[in-house]
Amino acid sequence: MLIQDNLVLTRSDPSGMGGTQLIYRLKNYGLTAVNRPQEEIAQIHWEVEVIKFKDDSISSYEVCHTTELANKTLKFYTDKSLNEFIEKSFQYFEELGSLEEMLP
Repeated sequence: MLIQDNLVLTRSDPSGMGGTQLIYRLKNYGLTAVNRPQEEIAQIHWEVEVIKFKDDSISSYEVCHTTELANKTLKFYTDKSLNEFIEKSFQYFEELGSLEEMLP
């Protein structure tokens, strides 16, 4: 089971390709994790993007490949490895949010 902390939305993948999308948010940053049906043997295949929210809306965000956390789409093949990444991401987003608050 995936971490529920900071989970703001669970929905069908909006791409229309089937699967589930989870959106996590901490301050102005977050993650989207999508698990789509696969033809491969592996049943778990999470594609994760770091996102930056444009405003207070949950659905108004853009993919952010400019953080130290990730500069591309990440793939995880177990819930355990994804959970570990999510926990580290929350720490990173907390620090990043604090740094951004210090800027004028």
